[in-house]
Amino acid sequence: KYNNLQKLQNHMENNSLEKVFEEFLIKKSSMISKNENPISTFYKIDKKNILGTGTFGTVQRVLHKKTGQIRACKTINKKKISNPQRFADEIKILTDLDHPNILKLYEYFEDQKNVYLVTELCTGGELFDMIVEKEYL
Repeated sequence: KYNNLQKLQNHMENNSLEKVFEEFLIKKSSMISKNENPISTFYKIDKKNILGTGTFGTVQRVLHKKTGQIRACKTINKKKISNPQRFADEIKILTDLDHPNILKLYEYFEDQKNVYLVTELCTGGELFDMIVEKEYL
């Protein structure tokens, strides 16, 4: 621990504050990675309670087995991913973003058939419906 503190002090003396932050800042993207285990190891999936469906898959409520936290899981069939690189880029963007108005990605899983994106559970209805109701964005 002393070596890290010494390194930080030396770095602060010899560099701009911006460079110090770049080297020592913990980024959200360093905390989110693909989980190599089956999703069922960590989450109980409520297969009867589908929160939504779309072109690429479904969204279901999931329960984190250890913490009891309720989250959402978007299950995406790999066959429906036409551009795997673009899909990977979108996951990378979600891992980098940390803003109260942007959906939080907690982790993601992959098996032979699907990709599973575990996100915060957003309640309150569809954004589009709210915009139409209020008649503005």
